[in-house]
Amino acid sequence: MESHHQNQRKKMNQQHPSATPLMAPDWSKLPKDLLQLISEKLDSELYQLRFRSVCSSWHSSIPKKPLLDLPSNFPFPSNNTSNTNTFPLSKRSILLITPPNQTLHPPWLIKIGPDSRDKTRLWYPLSLDYQLYLQLPQLIDFKEYHIIHLGDEFVIGNFPSDYFSVDFMKKVLVYRTLHSYALLTINVSGKLAIFRSGDEHWTIIMPEELSSPYSDVCLFKGRPIAVDFSGRTVAVGPDLGLDLVAESVGVFGGDKKLLVDSNGELLLVHKYVNSVENCFFNVFAFYEIGDVRFQVFNLDEKEKKWVEVRNLGDRVLFWGEDGVFSASASELGVGNGNCVIFRDDPCPYSNNRLADSVYCLQTDKISPLSDFPGYSKLFWPLPEWVGLH
Repeated sequence: MESHHQNQRKKMNQQHPSATPLMAPDWSKLPKDLLQLISEKLDSELYQLRFRSVCSSWHSSIPKKPLLDLPSNFPFPSNNTSNTNTFPLSKRSILLITPPNQTLHPPWLIKIGPDSRDKTRLWYPLSLDYQLYLQLPQLIDFKEYHIIHLGDEFVIGNFPSDYFSVDFMKKVLVYRTLHSYALLTINVSGKLAIFRSGDEHWTIIMPEELSSPYSDVCLFKGRPIAVDFSGRTVAVGPDLGLDLVAESVGVFGGDKKLLVDSNGELLLVHKYVNSVENCFFNVFAFYEIGDVRFQVFNLDEKEKKWVEVRNLGDRVLFWGEDGVFSASASELGVGNGNCVIFRDDPCPYSNNRLADSVYCLQTDKISPLSDFPGYSKLFWPLPEWVGLH
């Protein structure tokens, strides 16, 4: 005797003879022109890699090529135009990698990119030049992990290097122009230097007045932005004119001022160091509690001024040797944001590479990174699930 449910299924099939079980779509059958259109929207090499890894038809639909067609070498930014030496340009990506079962394992924060010899390396996220000497597995399948792309950095020079090396390293900003590309950086005299497609040497951008040396450059809403040590901020135009973005914050001195695009908002992060004693004599020197503090300002685009903020909400700022990047505390898998994680090593010649601290904006206090296990596990120890040694 047939069951009641079997009878019901027969009736449904008789009423809808063409009904078939739902099947998963075959994404490999997408038209090539549609795949090409999708690939043009991918603004990261990582996303291109994952796109081409879906299947063979997606892999062959777009060629493997850099987002910007850049030369491999550039002259080093200097005032000496007669120097014909060139140095490699490298791009590193800052990634937050989370395993499939993110409830059991913490995410991993890493910087990945080539060295001067075009070998892919892992770099310490808060350092410009410190390489993690790890044995890589034969294959890291990025499709198996959830990856958040937190930012990129471009570096020109020979690296890894040492601080006494003749060949230096320099952070540069690389961006698209109307016809090709441009590189923007700060030269040794504190002036802005630009290298455009087709140039043979760097051009120093000379405003009518240089009241203060420049401190940092970044890209915000497609525009190259620069800030000087007073906080005065400008945008570099196609004709190399400087358009005012924000007036000075009125806070001078300190260690440095860096810019960061944090979730669509331009922030100015000011680091102030009271004193550094015996730096050149003690390679294990550390800041004392209270010697370092941070101020964070948000850009008011309409009023062209910086407004100090004491609450970043869910955002966490990572202050490295030559730049700042931002992440969400919820993405990092930690409790609270509203803090700055920074390198706690005042001496550039110190061997202590992993001594980091956390500055809380709400309490205006500094604590060792080890006091925050959620944050410290982002860096060390290395996660077992990646298979590194």
